[in-house]
Amino acid sequence: MAISIEEKLKELAQKYYISVKSSEQPKIKASLESIKKKLITDFGDRIVSIEVFGSYERKTILPRNYDRKSDVDLLIVFDHENINVNPSTYRKHLHDFAESFYPNSISYKSKPSVVLELNHINYDLVPAYRKDTGWFFENIRTYIPYSDTEWMETDIEGFSEKLEDVNKRYDYNVKRIIRLLKAWNAKVNYPIKSYSLEREIASMNFSGDDIEDGFFYAIDNLSDDRKTSIAEEKVETLKENAEYLKEALDDEDEEDVRKYLKRILPI
Repeated sequence: MAISIEEKLKELAQKYYISVKSSEQPKIKASLESIKKKLITDFGDRIVSIEVFGSYERKTILPRNYDRKSDVDLLIVFDHENINVNPSTYRKHLHDFAESFYPNSISYKSKPSVVLELNHINYDLVPAYRKDTGWFFENIRTYIPYSDTEWMETDIEGFSEKLEDVNKRYDYNVKRIIRLLKAWNAKVNYPIKSYSLEREIASMNFSGDDIEDGFFYAIDNLSDDRKTSIAEEKVETLKENAEYLKEALDDEDEEDVRKYLKRILPI
């Protein structure tokens, strides 16, 4: 390519990042501390631990102005052995907690969580319990709600560890590419579930790629087989715009480069 968007993509990937210097970060940290303290106040020793997980913990969450669905996931691990109620009851307890401690905010039950909408971002409170299936705590499994009455096992740390590994292996560009394509996904009204998109990109081979090459590679390799025709159309349009963008780069047509990049990403 005769001209490059490498630096522009780096700039955008940084804009789509809630860094320690961002205005959102201190608000999120303050809210997290407040929520944790209030949960302990309300539930006491019925809670074993409170853990941040998901895209916020992985540093792939987007700022709210680029992704209106951005949320912070909190795993609320209960002393299930002694409480032993079904998932819907835990969610009711968490919903009651949210309404009691945050009466001026919006809260509602959503499987598998209770969503607390604060001014700057949403917090998903996910009830959970852990069970040791080994002899000496070497096989501890985590369970979250599957339905109102059933639990499902989940690997909270597994994907985060995999992403850290591939991000380091590919020169710390994978998380940047994930944020870029999550910004596209939000721009076109979420045709792909955010977590699914992260997993799909994390499974790709970016060997030798810089951000620009990796960005185009990820788009080229997004699956065309989606659950809905709308999602398939959105991915097809993304790939078409990426091809036009590559042609504009080859032709050194800066006007078209700006036009097609703007069609793909919120700029």
